[in-house]
Amino acid sequence: MDNRKRNNQLKIYLTDEEKEIFEKKMKLANCKTMSHFLRKCVLEKEIYVVDLEPFRNLQWLLSNATNNINQIAKATNTTGVIYKNEIEAMNKEIEKLSRKIWQIHSLLLNKSKESYGD
Repeated sequence: MDNRKRNNQLKIYLTDEEKEIFEKKMKLANCKTMSHFLRKCVLEKEIYVVDLEPFRNLQWLLSNATNNINQIAKATNTTGVIYKNEIEAMNKEIEKLSRKIWQIHSLLLNKSKESYGD
């Protein structure tokens, strides 16, 4: 062990499904040994922490807008009438969605620029 460069051993337990996924990814990475694959994953790959809160907000806004559209469609199909204030409310919801999508797009674009040093 004294002449070994790597003398710290790690041991992990996997389910059969996890082991199968591990082996497939190891083959995709062209790694012949588990040690090589794990070193490659740990030493060469970036770790990203993603805040999903903007996506949750976006999902809520989208759900809210689609519910409003469905309610307007149902009322219109029932009565044959659509009200201007309903259309204006929908436009406001769509504008909120558009702004949120643009904010998330800008955030992701800035993060990718930081990662690549542009």
